[in-house]
Amino acid sequence: MGFFGGVDDLERFLTRACYLSIASVPACWALIVFLIADGGWRFSFLLCAVLPLIAAYLGVRGKQEIRTGMAATAFGLAFASLPLTLALGYLEGA
Repeated sequence: MGFFGGVDDLERFLTRACYLSIASVPACWALIVFLIADGGWRFSFLLCAVLPLIAAYLGVRGKQEIRTGMAATAFGLAFASLPLTLALGYLEGA
């Protein structure tokens, strides 16, 4: 079974999940800065500030301890933090 484009190597999966979860931190923080300048502060931005940090921690620990479940959880949290923050921000503004 391949992960991320047909790669069957466990080490590659753990590395990519780790790097993607770490890369989500500056991306989410840049989005927070942009949205605060555009529309003001919302409490849903706290979610966007905290979830990527948790995902990055889980990604690094999952790679160090060779835990695929932890790495997959980190990738899922990193991937879901942006849509979840935007949805909660929309609900706060409505």
